[in-house]
Amino acid sequence: MGGLVGMNGHSLDIASLLDTRKGGYTLAIALAFFYPILRLALDRWVFGPIGRASFFPKEKKSDDPPAANLESRLYKYKESFWKASVYTVLVLLGLYVSINENFFRDTRHFWLGCTQFPPCNYKVSRGLRLLYAMELGYYLQAVPSLVFWEVRRKDFWENMAHHFATLGLIIYSHQVNFVKVGAMVFLCHDINDIFMEAAKMARYAEHKWLPTTLFVVFMLSWFTSRIYYFPAYVIRSVYYEPINLVAKVHNINPHPHWEIFLGLLCFLFSLHIYWSYLILKIAYRQVFKGDMDDVREEED
Repeated sequence: MGGLVGMNGHSLDIASLLDTRKGGYTLAIALAFFYPILRLALDRWVFGPIGRASFFPKEKKSDDPPAANLESRLYKYKESFWKASVYTVLVLLGLYVSINENFFRDTRHFWLGCTQFPPCNYKVSRGLRLLYAMELGYYLQAVPSLVFWEVRRKDFWENMAHHFATLGLIIYSHQVNFVKVGAMVFLCHDINDIFMEAAKMARYAEHKWLPTTLFVVFMLSWFTSRIYYFPAYVIRSVYYEPINLVAKVHNINPHPHWEIFLGLLCFLFSLHIYWSYLILKIAYRQVFKGDMDDVREEED
């Protein structure tokens, strides 16, 4: 693997960083500074030009500056474009890691090879460490971005709680080496966010049928991954399998780490229930009123 330029101007050897837990944190912090720089560059050179090409030809030609609502739409479009791009990369990496290491199909592989904890003593691949570093770096910069950069929405505090819970889950699962479960949690969350942000982009561009199509795909992926798969497979696995496959077999006391990890996952699921209500509210408005505005956004 190549290097990443650190804050002191020296190149970071990513491959060597991925061999240790401490190195993974170093890479995550470096990425937390790198993500906003990358976003600014993409906003200027990719997202902005594509957005303007999508928006401005639809407006009446005029020598007057663009309307404020058009600029607001473009700002939101670029925000969604950024998130959709990041989630796509993370999902592709998560799929590669989870399929390659077999825990995508069989949750027992979350725990097999672990004969003691904390931390669980199975070997962590570089792919898993890279995924964790990228996710941790993203959420480290997501908190200040939510406050200072992104559009303020009605579920601001729920989003902030989600970010802190996610950070806690990432760091805690990394410390106790429950990273295989964590990788699947990432996948459950990130995959439907791609379709959500893509649907928003289509709506901001005022496409006729694409927003509804993408929203339907998003709903299907949301209820499949977050409302069904997440509790039925991930939370169920954490509830039963570390006790039956590790604690009882190797005579290990799993407390309090088992309860803490399970509690964090259940908290995330409670937020999923709240957001499911908002999603169904949007679907109701679309079906009966033909309006698919994001109900999280404040009225102008």
